[in-house]
Amino acid sequence: MLGQGIGCVSRRTVLGAALAGAAAAGLAGCGTVEWYPSDVSPDEHVLLSVLREKERLVARYEAAAAEGAGPADLLGRLLENHLSHLDALLEALPEDSEALSQADASAAPQEEAPAATDTAGLRALEISAAGARIDQAAALSDPGLSQLVSAIGACEAGHARLLADD
Repeated sequence: MLGQGIGCVSRRTVLGAALAGAAAAGLAGCGTVEWYPSDVSPDEHVLLSVLREKERLVARYEAAAAEGAGPADLLGRLLENHLSHLDALLEALPEDSEALSQADASAAPQEEAPAATDTAGLRALEISAAGARIDQAAALSDPGLSQLVSAIGACEAGHARLLADD
């Protein structure tokens, strides 16, 4: 063949070496890329979602109790359960979670309080929350967190039943 003497390198060899070098360079960078490109892990994201929903439920219960929209003793007991859930969710978050600092900020007075909800409205909120917990628990990779969210959902289903009896 013309142009190929002894000691010459073929174009195929040069192209193959270039492709192998590019592949090696590409693979070398893979070790530094995180599989999840966010500061918040998927489990933490789910926990933050549940946490925000619980905060809204607590605000509704506080408004209902302040307005006398139902039996005070029942609303007080259910509110205490929701506050316990909030504490458990906050404990489950990683120590370096930005939500922990936001939780301190959310303790400040809110600009606009939610409208008071009667027991039928609270029951609907509890049913909706309990239903959402099923998907949220399934989305968690940590079995302990899944159990926590499932237990919260079971408690919310019990709240709905208690509100129906009233």
